[in-house]
Amino acid sequence: MATSTNFAVFRAEQVTLKRGNRVVWDRSSWDLQGSVALLGSNGSGKSSTLAMLAGQVAPDSGSLTLLQQDQPVDQDRWMTQISLCAPWLDLPNHLTLSEALNFHATFREPRPNGLDWASLVASSGLHVGADVPLRDWSSGQRQRLSLALALGTDAMAVLLDEPATNLDPDGTSWYRRVLEAVCGVCTTVVATNDEEKEAPKGPSLLRI
Repeated sequence: MATSTNFAVFRAEQVTLKRGNRVVWDRSSWDLQGSVALLGSNGSGKSSTLAMLAGQVAPDSGSLTLLQQDQPVDQDRWMTQISLCAPWLDLPNHLTLSEALNFHATFREPRPNGLDWASLVASSGLHVGADVPLRDWSSGQRQRLSLALALGTDAMAVLLDEPATNLDPDGTSWYRRVLEAVCGVCTTVVATNDEEKEAPKGPSLLRI
């Protein structure tokens, strides 16, 4: 198993990030590696920070670098090396479960060693009819699929935004088991305002 010192690093140097009139980060510098909990109240900018880490939003000033074994990842490859589960991301809602998995597989590769998305879907307790499209699933069912895809994709870093949202107690227990396993193989950043329920065990903390 890889050790956390070999995991990917997000390095912010004098980063300023604004969303509208709100300043999320003001000339801030930090490294994120291993298991990380991104903490902040509602509206503080946790989702915006994850979008920045995912390469979907650029900082207003300063630099953000993704490093693997001390080498910067090229900007053109950044988004293909990150796996993200967030409320603003969704699969086409006309797809069935098998179609959704096949669709995802056209862009990404599954994580090895029993942590692939098909194995995670099977262990999640997700039970839906073979012909039922996503638009007819419950919010909890869609969240289990989204987490299975994010956690089960072969990526150097996983980003999760309030991942236990819409999960029942069984779903939350499943999520925490899988989270612990994935934290053992790559950098994992969880944005949450419920550290006990959603954050990794023994994480580094980054507060907004």
